[in-house]
Amino acid sequence: MRHLLVFLGIAAFVALAFYVNSARHAERLPHHHQSPDAVRECAACREKERERTLGELRSVAYLEHYIERVINEGSRQNLGFAYGDMPAGMADAKAAPRIAAYVVTLAGLKPTHPEWVKEGHTFYVSNCGGCHGEDGRGVHGTFPDLTRVPMLGIERRIKAAMKR
Repeated sequence: MRHLLVFLGIAAFVALAFYVNSARHAERLPHHHQSPDAVRECAACREKERERTLGELRSVAYLEHYIERVINEGSRQNLGFAYGDMPAGMADAKAAPRIAAYVVTLAGLKPTHPEWVKEGHTFYVSNCGGCHGEDGRGVHGTFPDLTRVPMLGIERRIKAAMKR
């Protein structure tokens, strides 16, 4: 009997906490956001989400993350370069964020970790420069231009986000 009373007390507390939290959340949302379907149907909300996505895709942090992923996982984007997609592991995974910091500077942007640029340059020259060139501009349509803003793969993502 005692266990039943403890269980009922806990259940009542959880139910009350859920109700209070739901009420607070509902007060913050406009009336048309009371259901997930309503949020999806709200043009203003879709536009706000699209702008948030576009802002993220255009950020230096996203660019660095994108470069790291291509270095570590390779590229399967069929971007149309003569030597095809870049295979995974063209540089050490620990070097990838430093290379990304350096590549961002080639595009005239400020990296999120400027302290990695010098070391990133060294890794870039020994791992990437042979294909992308010392200046990062690629080799005449054979390898991608890393100074391009936005990079071609990110540009595709931006175009897809704008269509939403």
